[in-house]
Amino acid sequence: LLESQIYPESTELFGKISLSIHEWYLLLLKLSANLFSCFLGGLVIAFISKKIQNIIWGSAFITLIIIWLWYSTKNPTLFWIVSILGIFPSMYLGHRLVRKN
Repeated sequence: LLESQIYPESTELFGKISLSIHEWYLLLLKLSANLFSCFLGGLVIAFISKKIQNIIWGSAFITLIIIWLWYSTKNPTLFWIVSILGIFPSMYLGHRLVRKN
């Protein structure tokens, strides 16, 4: 939300065939925000329940949403692949952080 307020054109990045270096930095910012949100989701899930199955279900649900977004925008493919691959590790890290305490 903050990014869209600072740089409103960032919502138009998806679907472009080629991106400038500045736009790749914005995608990196979006990716880090997505993965940080997954990390926070893992923290919240761990506070609610300590079961790892809840992390798996949460990751699966978010993965389905990301696949739908990827299907609807197509490009940039690398962004969507890294986003999907980072969902479970980010959520698991947040879950482990709470579970150890």
